[in-house]
Amino acid sequence: MKVITWNCHMGFRKKYPYLLSFNPDLLIIPECEKPERISENFYHQVLWCGENDTKGLGVFSFNNLEIEINDIYNEKFKYVLPIKVTIPTSKKILNLIAIWSQDNLEYPERRYIGEVWNSLNYYKALLDQTTIIAGDFNWDLKIRQIAPLSGTLTDIINLLDKSDIHSTYHIYNNVEFGDEQNPTFYLLFNEKKPYHTDYIFASSQLTNRLKSVYVGNYSEWRPRKSDHMPIIVEFEGFGEL
Repeated sequence: MKVITWNCHMGFRKKYPYLLSFNPDLLIIPECEKPERISENFYHQVLWCGENDTKGLGVFSFNNLEIEINDIYNEKFKYVLPIKVTIPTSKKILNLIAIWSQDNLEYPERRYIGEVWNSLNYYKALLDQTTIIAGDFNWDLKIRQIAPLSGTLTDIINLLDKSDIHSTYHIYNNVEFGDEQNPTFYLLFNEKKPYHTDYIFASSQLTNRLKSVYVGNYSEWRPRKSDHMPIIVEFEGFGEL
């Protein structure tokens, strides 16, 4: 099973072919336009949320994976989508929490990683099931915290660790948070301002099957007009999950 997250910087209808060559099973695409604006039906199913037709959060499934928004979805966390994913061969269900963290001018303590912290606590019951958490968290440990936040990236790492959920990138590369060698975001498209802000976390049932983790490189993906690099994670034993 291949899971890909990529903040496409809008215009996904022109950019999705870049990802199809990787044969994805799930795509989590922040800054994705409304599916009705995409003329080609290149996926099995799609879920989308957003207030702007050109810039929302899209989740696409392939290979007959069935996806539906979980009944516990809380629109207070609009761009954090809890999704039920049904495996076609086994009919088993795993949880996907798709994330595109947002600024919050009204409640600054909830901005970006603060929003991720609050939403994951709200969906805490899902963390004890087989779960993937993927998307653009808009944060890494190198970002300077100017004002108090309701939760930090370190708090989230510790919260997920209690449910045996870990970052696939950090497991695969055997690195600590803050020591990443593969940036996923370049501020203002500047190669000299790299950050690691995009993640795919997964339960141990999945990380025990971790086969590969790929992060796009700047020279290849910058011409594709996004300031983010994709993360592509493959798990073995798709039909056995």
